[in-house]
Amino acid sequence: MDQLETEQELPVKKLTGQFSLLSFVVKDMRHFSHVRYVTIDRKAVMESDEEMLQALLSFQTMYEIRIIVIAEGLPESSPFLQQLIRAGITNVVTSKSIETMLLEIQECFSEQGMQRYTHSVSFEPVEATSETNQPDEEKYIFDCKNIRIAIAGSDRRVGVTTTAMNLVFWIQAHGGNACYLEANTSKHLAHIIHLFEPEKSGNSYVIEGANFYLTPEFDRDYNFIVTDCGVLGDPRVQESFIQADIRILCGSAMPYELPMFYRAIERCKDLPVHVIGLFVPESLHSYLLQMIRNDILFGDNSHDLFDSVVNSRIYRLF
Repeated sequence: MDQLETEQELPVKKLTGQFSLLSFVVKDMRHFSHVRYVTIDRKAVMESDEEMLQALLSFQTMYEIRIIVIAEGLPESSPFLQQLIRAGITNVVTSKSIETMLLEIQECFSEQGMQRYTHSVSFEPVEATSETNQPDEEKYIFDCKNIRIAIAGSDRRVGVTTTAMNLVFWIQAHGGNACYLEANTSKHLAHIIHLFEPEKSGNSYVIEGANFYLTPEFDRDYNFIVTDCGVLGDPRVQESFIQADIRILCGSAMPYELPMFYRAIERCKDLPVHVIGLFVPESLHSYLLQMIRNDILFGDNSHDLFDSVVNSRIYRLF
């Protein structure tokens, strides 16, 4: 680090000796939350590689700081290196000689970071489950009126609009009536209306037998009003989410998305909220339940706005 400190004039805080990385992340890292980079020497970590990986995943959940791992002599075929790459930790120094190590460290501290492993990151698509392929025929009797369900996301493109619309069609298919209200600044509904050219009925547009509203000016009562709130407000949570009777927070768990998911849950800590993890690999389920929240529900991916079947097991819980 000395050469880096001299050439780039970066102040470096050195912590020497062996240590527990997990303990450091949980207890001590909060004192360094202002830093931009954290460099970890694999040889200084007391935990096993598997435990070290779990500690790094926890680190990513809580902090948006570039992680640089020095793993001297680690071969590219190493399962540990592949696990780091899949977790989105691609600034990994593996050279054996000091000269090449210094060059790799400089690349890790460059604006774009080390690029050699970025194209190796891949995620396998989630296979369709038997539940997805089999319709749920059970019907219910709804005697409620205008129950407000608000759905928000920890970030953009985590499936909020699709989830909101799927929930509307699930309710319609199971004996109730529901409408969709857009409170999402991305204006997805306008594009959907332009594409499908639905008929207009009063203030709503009718798509596949359900009513869709651009504004909260309803022509009739419904069992449920499903509001698409878009991204959860930061720092102030939007009133449409706060005032709802039922609140659903959607998030995803790609490594770079975990910090946003964690912070969104934290912003809702004073509100009763159902949390749904979408696009979450099964291998990460236990990790999220242990490290983020123990009642996260995991949903299947949906690419059909009008699907009344997908995630039925989740919607029944609300």
